[in-house]
Amino acid sequence: MTDTPASSIGRTESAADVVAAASAEALSATLDYDTVPLEGDPLPLLWHWMFFKPMVRQSLIAADGHPAKGSFLPDLGLPRRMWAGGRLRFHTPLRIGDPIIRDSRIADVSVKEGRSGKLAFVTVKHDIRTSDTLAIEEEHDIVYRELALPGAPLHRR
Repeated sequence: MTDTPASSIGRTESAADVVAAASAEALSATLDYDTVPLEGDPLPLLWHWMFFKPMVRQSLIAADGHPAKGSFLPDLGLPRRMWAGGRLRFHTPLRIGDPIIRDSRIADVSVKEGRSGKLAFVTVKHDIRTSDTLAIEEEHDIVYRELALPGAPLHRR
C-alpha cells in the first residue's frame, strides 16, 4: 500500500547513539589523519553522518539497499530514491563520548512530472541534540523516481 504525500508530512522518528571514540578513530584512520579525536574533543564537522545507522533485518531491506519505505520514509509507489540535496546548520560541536539523539520529521512531500516521468521530492528535517542542546539542524532532500523504461536513453548533462 502506498502513502499519500499529505499523510506522510509530519511523520516522525527518533534515534539514539553515542559519539564513540572507536568510530572517530576508525574514520580518522580511513582518512589517513595523523591525529585521533579523544574523549571530550569536538567531533569534526560532518562526521555525525557515521552515527544513527539503521539496524534493519535483511528481509526488510529494499532493492535499493535501504530500509523498505513505508515506516518512516513514505512509500509513494516510486521505487528509485536518491539524495537530491541538503542544508546544515551547526550550533554547537558534538564531542567524543556525548550521547546524542536525532529527532527526524517529514517536513514536505511534493509530486511532480519531469522529462523522465513522475518524481516525488521528500524533505526530511533532522535535529541532533546532545543533552538538551540543539547541536545540528539538517535537512535532506530525497527524490523518488519511476523505474527507467527498458531501452530509454540515459540523460546526460
